[in-house]
Order: sequence, then structure tokens, then C-alpha cells
Amino acid sequence: MRPEVKKDTNRIAKVNSLIQHELGPILHEFLDWQNGLVTITKVETSKDMKWAKVWISIFNPNAKRPEDEPSSPLPIRKDGKSLIKAYKKTHPAPTLDDKILKFLTDNIYDIQGEVNKHFHTKIIPRISFHLDTSPRYAQHIDEVLRKIHSEEKP
Repeated sequence: MRPEVKKDTNRIAKVNSLIQHELGPILHEFLDWQNGLVTITKVETSKDMKWAKVWISIFNPNAKRPEDEPSSPLPIRKDGKSLIKAYKKTHPAPTLDDKILKFLTDNIYDIQGEVNKHFHTKIIPRISFHLDTSPRYAQHIDEVLRKIHSEEKP
């Protein structure tokens, strides 16, 4: 008797692609009120197809850099330290990333329901959202390399 040879069907890759394809318009509809641009960078589905990690990248065109913030007179405590600076260190303001991820996790059941309507498989993976920071890291590395390159020129 000859052993049975399993055919490689790339099932997980196809499911990842299908989730990414179906979830794009759904997220666009849910996040239409945001100023930023949300992109699905990658989907990782478990082998048993019960879970799917959806990696999103968020681009905020209105993001302020710390050096862009105006320096205004701040209320001072008795010990001479600024009240606002002390509060900001212990309670950082939520960024657009935080707001979008919180919104997605708060509305995960509605988003999952929309995905379920478009998915026609026996097992539908439960999705979870994660922030993909690799594009920002690549941009940071690019800026550092440009700075080093400009300093080397005489």
C-alpha cells in the first residue's frame, strides 16, 4: 500500500487573503469618521482557523511632533514643577492609534458580524486587531540614514 500524499492547498494563505479583502471595506465604513488612514498590512490565521490576527497600520497626517508644540507658560506647583508636565508624564494623551484600536476592540462584535456575513466557510476565524509599527520604524531608519549621509558630505 502506498502512503497517502497530502496536497498543499495553501488554505491558510487563501483565508488570510480573503479576510484582508473582505475586512478592508468593512473597516473603511466603521472608521469613516477618522482623520487618519488605516491599512490592513497582514493577516495571520491559526492553523485550526479559529483565530485571525489582523495587523493594521495607521497613518495620521495631522500628527504633531513634540518639537512642534508651542511653549506656553504652565501652571507651577509649590515645589516649582509644572502641573501640566507632571500630569502629561503620568497620563499621556491618547494618540490616534490608541483611539482607533480602542474603537475597533469596542466594536469587535459588530465588525466580526460583518465579516461573518461575507465569509462562506465552515469555520470562521475570530478576528483580533494589532498595531503594526513596522512602517514607522522603517521611516525612522530612513530618516536616520539620511541624516548620517548628509553629515558625511563635505
